[in-house]
Amino acid sequence: GVPFLGICLGMQMLYQESEEGGLIKGLGIVPGRVTRFNGRLKVPHMGWNQVRQQRDHPLWQGIPDLTRFYFVHSYYVAAVDRGLVAASVNYGVDFDAALARDNLFAVQFHPEKSHTAGLRLLRNFLEWNGRC
Repeated sequence: GVPFLGICLGMQMLYQESEEGGLIKGLGIVPGRVTRFNGRLKVPHMGWNQVRQQRDHPLWQGIPDLTRFYFVHSYYVAAVDRGLVAASVNYGVDFDAALARDNLFAVQFHPEKSHTAGLRLLRNFLEWNGRC
């Protein structure tokens, strides 16, 4: 029941498998695969993107929908269980920007590099009791 926040690779590690470094096993907490962006897109994906909140969560408190967060990654995820998706983003393909389940919240973006909104998300996490 202890709150968990995964950031970037910390989100990707939750999945069953990843294409990064060949096909490797993840922790298997979330069903699905981490996939490399296709060759048409510049990688790594670096920069600010609007995050579409897909559902309410205590970590979104005080953060408006479509707020920009900072991303830097070459791989992305799309959860098999769409009920886990807390936010999404588009960079040539729609992918999951945040997942939430029970005491777990994970983000593909970097809140520590995302100015005021990122600091708010981190503060919300520190105040979160792990329940929705």
